[in-house]
Amino acid sequence: MKFTLNDIVNATGGLVVTRPGARDPKPVISGISTDTRTLQAGDLFVPLRGPRADGHDFIADAFQRGAAAALTTRPTNGLPSGAVVIRVDDPLRALGQIARAYRRTLTVTVVGVTGSVGKTTTTKLCAAVLARAFTVASTAEVWNAEIGVPLTLLGLGPQHQVAVIEMAMRGLGQITELVAMAAPSVGVVTCISDVHLEYLGSRENVARAKGELVAGLPDDGAAILNRDDELVGGLARLCRGRVVTYGLAGPADVRADQIRFEPAGMAFRVLAGPKRAEARLPAWGQHNVANALAATAVGLELGMDLDAIVAAMAEWTPPAKRLQPVQLGTVLVINDTYNSSPASVRAALDVLEHVGQGRRLVVALGEMRELGAGSPQLHRDVGRDLAHRKIALVLTVGPGAEVIGEGAAAAGVAPGCIEHVPTIEEATTRLRTILRAGDVVLIKGSRVLQMERIVAALAQT
Repeated sequence: MKFTLNDIVNATGGLVVTRPGARDPKPVISGISTDTRTLQAGDLFVPLRGPRADGHDFIADAFQRGAAAALTTRPTNGLPSGAVVIRVDDPLRALGQIARAYRRTLTVTVVGVTGSVGKTTTTKLCAAVLARAFTVASTAEVWNAEIGVPLTLLGLGPQHQVAVIEMAMRGLGQITELVAMAAPSVGVVTCISDVHLEYLGSRENVARAKGELVAGLPDDGAAILNRDDELVGGLARLCRGRVVTYGLAGPADVRADQIRFEPAGMAFRVLAGPKRAEARLPAWGQHNVANALAATAVGLELGMDLDAIVAAMAEWTPPAKRLQPVQLGTVLVINDTYNSSPASVRAALDVLEHVGQGRRLVVALGEMRELGAGSPQLHRDVGRDLAHRKIALVLTVGPGAEVIGEGAAAAGVAPGCIEHVPTIEEATTRLRTILRAGDVVLIKGSRVLQMERIVAALAQT
């Protein structure tokens, strides 16, 4: 990656200001950095504002560490002698503009992935599949929004043939901006569910936001859509190119049958037109089979052979904290602590029941965040769902989660089978007391709760 100052100015509309004493008033920029701790000599420093710090306070440090130039919204007074800065209105917006301009210099094929749940797993599966045939880059953990996507794009090189980019959002218009940066030719939408309702208010609005990926695909692009989800299927009308469907419940372009749980994951048969292949996936859950079908559809769209695709899936390593089995003596912990939503809780409970057949089942559930005004009812609905399952004990953890227990009690779960604790530490202590030899326990909650701390603490006992 090489940029001139003119490249940056043309991309951002910024104004170059050079402090007296510059050794090189027109430096060549060899990289982009938003963090002085990892900045390399020759980088352009982009000072972003966060909840705890403002990157502008570290511009001087960036130059001391060898930055070639820096963006700024402030006057240049106080900067080191010789500093080369570019005045812009908004460094975050400028970062996206630089990434957009850089992406246009590459011939890489971009696959965009979005959806209420399953984005990261599907992104990783797509990358693993495509790596059998291409040089692939993909989104790093949580680099899926207005900062992470441009940094991912700026990390691409001419050697990359395909980039799989996860695209998240918290409101309408955000995916449109990410699509404008990344210019994907293939777009995957996994599902639409009760996630981000705090920002969008309804599933229909969530579908509108996710549909921005489909609407942004080019005329010769392809939308890979989950046929089992009615709202996702409805996005086909937005696609100017091809629509490829996948699903479990009915006719689709890529589908699966003979689905079964195995000790190490799922086994199933993939059907794609006249093609058939036996597949194994080292992750539990029918929802993960659906994610695998999405990756299969992407691989086929990019010209891969079905046998190569299923071989890659069999060797895939699932991301941590997503239905991750942790064996603690004779107790099996299912660590699903990365995040939580009504749909993902139900999927995890399905896995718990299948994996734990014939064993005592325990769940420890934290609050599901970002559900908006309907949050209490959605928590109660999850509790009601527990009444129809063979769960020996429901332990709710932390503020907001006790409503799950209320829903379970209202649906008929015996009071003695429901407990609430206010903290992670108390949940760990209680589980140490509750768990018996041979139990299977599901631990799940929203990301902010960091309920993986329970798993780590249990592992130390």
